[in-house]
Amino acid sequence: MGVKRVKQLTIAKREARIAYLIIIPFFVYIAFWNLLPLIFGIYMGFTEYNALSPPSWVGLRNYIRFFDGDAPYLGLLWRQIWVGVIALSINTFLSFFIALALNAPLKGRGFFRVSVYIPAVAAVSVTTAVFVSLLSPHGGGLNRFLISIGQDPVIWNHSQFWMVFWITVFFIWRNVGMASIIWLGGLQGIDPTLHEAAKVDGASAPQRLRFITIPGLRFVASYIILTGIIAVMQMFDVIMFISGGNPFGQTDVLMYRIYRYGAVTFNLGMAGASSTILGLFTLLFAVLYLRMFLRKEEKDDA
Repeated sequence: MGVKRVKQLTIAKREARIAYLIIIPFFVYIAFWNLLPLIFGIYMGFTEYNALSPPSWVGLRNYIRFFDGDAPYLGLLWRQIWVGVIALSINTFLSFFIALALNAPLKGRGFFRVSVYIPAVAAVSVTTAVFVSLLSPHGGGLNRFLISIGQDPVIWNHSQFWMVFWITVFFIWRNVGMASIIWLGGLQGIDPTLHEAAKVDGASAPQRLRFITIPGLRFVASYIILTGIIAVMQMFDVIMFISGGNPFGQTDVLMYRIYRYGAVTFNLGMAGASSTILGLFTLLFAVLYLRMFLRKEEKDDA
């Protein structure tokens, strides 16, 4: 028994070494592309650096400037939050009802399941170019339609309301397919015998939705909302391609400002501090949401 046990341990150690050799390249890749830039960005937040001269240590000056009432950064962060909340709320509810439709036993549902996911894999630069051409004040598709029905054309990028509206529309169009597929997976994971038993007991479709479907999707909903929080706090490509922060900076958000500081004006110190604060706020929102979710789970289990 002792010799056999030693052989088993030797085999287990050999397999563990092979497993580590397999996963080490993955962790090296993650460290190089994620961990090192994260550490460098945090370090940049404590410096004054323009990529032309060596970094100059300034301590907390960039962070103090961020929270200065005369600086625009808190306003940019607040705009990122409320625009994101609008987009995420609509996307979550709309994708849920799309998933219900995709789960219905209808002909051709496979085609619709594929088509609803296409925007998620389409190139952002291409789709936003088409979107912007539709919003063009001179000859854009939407204005030509308005003129054809006797309405005056609209200068979309001169209105904060319309720019936020179209940013939200594009965000939803791009993300609703992914969320719908996740909802659909959750719907197909619910035991169908529960619905059959409820039908036998005379439960209506709304009652089955309320008391069987929705409770069965709690973990799926938490995943969609949590990943959605991260997505909206990282929203900048939609802003950059569709509005560019216009009109007059009224659709500018903190993530887009960080991009401009880092890649355009090379104010890397402020970009590092702003990105660190944005990351901490994202982490804070995620943790608060998880605490609320887990607390509700504990109450339901009790």
